[in-house]
Amino acid sequence: MIKKINIAIDGPAASGKSAAAALLAKKVDYNYMDTGIMYRSFTEYCLKKQIPFDSEDLVTQALELFEMKWVNGHFLFNGQPVTDEIYSANVTKNVPKIAALPEVRKIIVKRIQDIVKTQGFIVVGRDIASVVLPDAQLKIFLTSSLHARSIRRYKQYIKEGINIKQEQVYEDMLLRDNTDKNRSTGRLIIVEDAKVLDNSDYDLQVTVAKLTSLYHNYFSH
Repeated sequence: MIKKINIAIDGPAASGKSAAAALLAKKVDYNYMDTGIMYRSFTEYCLKKQIPFDSEDLVTQALELFEMKWVNGHFLFNGQPVTDEIYSANVTKNVPKIAALPEVRKIIVKRIQDIVKTQGFIVVGRDIASVVLPDAQLKIFLTSSLHARSIRRYKQYIKEGINIKQEQVYEDMLLRDNTDKNRSTGRLIIVEDAKVLDNSDYDLQVTVAKLTSLYHNYFSH
């Protein structure tokens, strides 16, 4: 039996990393962890508790009391499973404010590291290989052209009944990219030992097949 490793997958918004990583985890029998769920769930908690986001001390105190557990392959927050509320417009608008707080990131990174000590995790985010799991045995940077990603996100919005122009999606994503690349904490970078996969011309199935090959190639070498 092959000893399990930890796999870090980074990439820009709408690169398909979450969907592809989840399917890869099923194929190779690993735990899939989307770290964004942690930030979103805590943001939802702060909104409900009316904790001011401009007070890092109050937010940090709230986080110390906010329980995050990994149970049977899923997160439980304060003993409750994740709900669709974490993807609401209000949470989406405010989660960058939470994620930008250095002390919050420090605490959540430590909690992730404690969970994945047992190995066998595929962890997805924007600074996983560089900050969260710099010792991950396999690091992958999954990317796509801005054009390809904006089309994917546009189709997603249309499917969800959101009325928006494709040009607006493109501009929003360009702004998001610049923010992710230039923020002071946890910025999006390609680490030196990462395998870069550009899936601009791939659908989800091909992307998963390419990721699976990278996984098997790690062990063959």
